[in-house]
Amino acid sequence: MSFSIEVSTRGLEFEEVAEKLSGPVKQKLIERLAEIAWAQAFWNAPRKTGYLASTIVKQTGDGEAQIEALAPYTTYVVNGTRPHIIRPVNASVLAFQSASGKMVFTRLVHHPGTKPNPWMQKAAEYARNKAEETFAELWQELIG
Repeated sequence: MSFSIEVSTRGLEFEEVAEKLSGPVKQKLIERLAEIAWAQAFWNAPRKTGYLASTIVKQTGDGEAQIEALAPYTTYVVNGTRPHIIRPVNASVLAFQSASGKMVFTRLVHHPGTKPNPWMQKAAEYARNKAEETFAELWQELIG
Protein backbone atom coordinates (compact mmCIF):
# COMPACT_ATOMS: atom_id res chain seq x y z
CA MET A 1 0.00 0.00 0.00
CA SER A 2 1.49 3.34 -1.03
CA PHE A 3 1.14 6.78 0.54
CA SER A 4 0.95 10.04 -1.39
CA ILE A 5 0.75 13.80 -1.02
CA GLU A 6 -0.72 16.25 -3.51
CA VAL A 7 0.89 19.49 -4.64
CA SER A 8 -1.38 22.23 -5.98
CA THR A 9 -2.01 25.95 -5.53
CA ARG A 10 -5.23 25.35 -3.53
CA GLY A 11 -5.17 26.69 0.00
CA LEU A 12 -2.11 28.91 -0.45
CA GLU A 13 -2.23 32.42 1.02
CA PHE A 14 -1.84 33.84 -2.48
CA GLU A 15 -4.39 31.44 -3.99
CA GLU A 16 -6.20 34.25 -5.81
CA VAL A 17 -2.97 35.23 -7.58
CA ALA A 18 -2.11 31.58 -8.29
CA GLU A 19 -5.56 30.98 -9.80
CA LYS A 20 -4.99 33.85 -12.25
CA LEU A 21 -1.68 32.45 -13.48
CA SER A 22 -1.62 31.14 -17.02
CA GLY A 23 -1.37 27.38 -17.51
CA PRO A 24 2.38 27.13 -18.21
CA VAL A 25 3.36 29.49 -15.37
CA LYS A 26 1.09 27.74 -12.88
CA GLN A 27 2.41 24.35 -14.00
CA LYS A 28 6.01 25.54 -13.59
CA LEU A 29 5.23 26.70 -10.03
CA ILE A 30 3.62 23.37 -9.20
CA GLU A 31 6.56 21.46 -10.68
CA ARG A 32 9.02 23.44 -8.57
CA LEU A 33 6.97 22.94 -5.41
CA ALA A 34 6.70 19.24 -6.23
CA GLU A 35 10.48 19.05 -6.60
CA ILE A 36 10.87 20.68 -3.17
CA ALA A 37 8.37 18.25 -1.62
CA TRP A 38 10.00 15.25 -3.34
CA ALA A 39 13.48 16.24 -2.11
CA GLN A 40 12.24 16.71 1.45
CA ALA A 41 10.42 13.37 1.38
CA PHE A 42 13.47 11.61 -0.10
CA TRP A 43 16.06 13.04 2.29
CA ASN A 44 13.87 12.76 5.39
CA ALA A 45 12.49 9.28 4.79
CA PRO A 46 13.45 6.88 7.60
CA ARG A 47 16.49 4.90 6.54
CA LYS A 48 17.44 1.45 7.56
CA THR A 49 18.10 -0.04 4.14
CA GLY A 50 17.27 2.98 1.95
CA TYR A 51 14.51 1.09 0.15
CA LEU A 52 11.69 3.33 1.36
CA ALA A 53 13.40 6.49 0.06
CA SER A 54 14.20 4.78 -3.24
CA THR A 55 10.48 4.19 -3.90
CA ILE A 56 9.47 7.87 -3.70
CA VAL A 57 8.24 9.08 -7.08
CA LYS A 58 6.93 12.39 -8.40
CA GLN A 59 4.23 12.78 -11.06
CA THR A 60 3.25 16.17 -12.46
CA GLY A 61 0.69 17.36 -14.95
CA ASP A 62 -2.53 19.29 -15.50
CA GLY A 63 -2.11 21.82 -12.70
CA GLU A 64 -1.26 19.33 -9.96
CA ALA A 65 1.52 17.05 -8.84
CA GLN A 66 1.70 13.99 -6.64
CA ILE A 67 4.56 12.64 -4.53
CA GLU A 68 4.14 8.97 -3.67
CA ALA A 69 6.13 6.46 -1.66
CA LEU A 70 5.51 3.05 -3.24
CA ALA A 71 7.07 0.79 -0.59
CA PRO A 72 4.33 -1.58 0.57
CA TYR A 73 4.96 -0.70 4.23
CA THR A 74 4.89 3.11 3.83
CA THR A 75 1.49 3.52 5.49
CA TYR A 76 2.74 1.64 8.58
CA VAL A 77 5.73 3.97 8.86
CA VAL A 78 3.65 7.12 8.38
CA ASN A 79 0.72 6.10 10.61
CA GLY A 80 2.55 3.84 13.06
CA THR A 81 1.29 0.48 14.28
CA ARG A 82 -0.41 -0.81 17.40
CA PRO A 83 1.19 -3.54 19.51
CA HIS A 84 0.74 -6.84 17.70
CA ILE A 85 1.86 -10.45 17.56
CA ILE A 86 4.09 -11.65 14.72
CA ARG A 87 3.88 -15.34 13.76
CA PRO A 88 5.72 -17.23 11.04
CA VAL A 89 3.83 -17.58 7.76
CA ASN A 90 5.95 -19.94 5.64
CA ALA A 91 7.92 -21.68 8.38
CA SER A 92 7.40 -23.17 11.83
CA VAL A 93 9.56 -20.56 13.62
CA LEU A 94 10.78 -17.00 13.24
CA ALA A 95 14.54 -16.55 13.09
CA PHE A 96 16.33 -13.24 13.62
CA GLN A 97 19.43 -11.77 15.17
CA SER A 98 18.90 -9.97 18.49
CA ALA A 99 20.44 -6.59 19.30
CA SER A 100 23.25 -8.41 21.12
CA GLY A 101 24.04 -10.41 17.97
CA LYS A 102 22.62 -13.73 19.20
CA MET A 103 20.40 -15.76 16.83
CA VAL A 104 16.87 -16.15 18.17
CA PHE A 105 14.35 -18.81 17.12
CA THR A 106 10.77 -18.44 18.34
CA ARG A 107 7.19 -19.26 17.37
CA LEU A 108 5.92 -15.71 17.98
CA VAL A 109 7.03 -12.19 18.85
CA HIS A 110 5.05 -9.59 20.82
CA HIS A 111 5.86 -6.47 18.84
CA PRO A 112 5.39 -3.26 20.89
CA GLY A 113 4.15 -1.28 17.87
CA THR A 114 5.74 1.78 16.28
CA LYS A 115 5.18 5.50 16.64
CA PRO A 116 3.86 7.39 13.62
CA ASN A 117 6.48 9.14 11.51
CA PRO A 118 4.69 11.75 9.36
CA TRP A 119 7.71 12.54 7.17
CA MET A 120 5.57 12.75 4.01
CA GLN A 121 3.23 15.29 5.59
CA LYS A 122 6.25 17.26 6.82
CA ALA A 123 7.59 17.31 3.25
CA ALA A 124 4.27 18.69 1.99
CA GLU A 125 4.21 21.34 4.72
CA TYR A 126 7.80 22.35 3.94
CA ALA A 127 6.92 22.82 0.26
CA ARG A 128 3.81 24.78 1.24
CA ASN A 129 5.95 27.11 3.38
CA LYS A 130 8.27 27.65 0.39
CA ALA A 131 5.42 28.49 -2.02
CA GLU A 132 5.61 32.28 -1.86
CA GLU A 133 9.41 32.30 -2.05
CA THR A 134 9.34 29.87 -4.98
CA PHE A 135 6.68 31.96 -6.74
CA ALA A 136 8.81 35.11 -6.26
CA GLU A 137 11.87 33.36 -7.76
CA LEU A 138 9.84 32.10 -10.70
CA TRP A 139 8.33 35.55 -11.27
CA GLN A 140 11.80 37.14 -11.26
CA GLU A 141 12.94 34.64 -13.89
CA LEU A 142 9.92 35.39 -16.07
CA ILE A 143 10.18 39.18 -15.96
CA GLY A 144 13.96 39.12 -16.07
